[in-house]
Amino acid sequence: MQFKLRLSHKIQASTLVETIVAMLIITITFSMAFLIILNISKNSNNSLRTKAYFATSNVMVQTVSEKEYYDQDFTFGNITVKRIVSEYEKYDELFQINYSAYNSRNQKLFEQNELIIIEKSK
Repeated sequence: MQFKLRLSHKIQASTLVETIVAMLIITITFSMAFLIILNISKNSNNSLRTKAYFATSNVMVQTVSEKEYYDQDFTFGNITVKRIVSEYEKYDELFQINYSAYNSRNQKLFEQNELIIIEKSK
């Protein structure tokens, strides 16, 4: 005995246009998700720059208050601030202090220069 199965209903298939529209929607969704992730990672870099700014400001205040006018590196977590003191052009008492903040991969995050008069003792 042979049994024959009869299908009482037809299987509905999707058309090519429907498939392309579905792929387009998925592509747009992934593109938007990628842009959001990119924006979030960019904002985290801004917060690191803000921390570098405050670390540099802290070193600037410490330099003036303690009158320490020599090259030195300061470390604040994953931020390193380098202070470089150099003579300014041809003036004897005028010095330029360069403050540069770097992250752990040695990328410059922030830089500031300051001119200061250092009176030499006679």
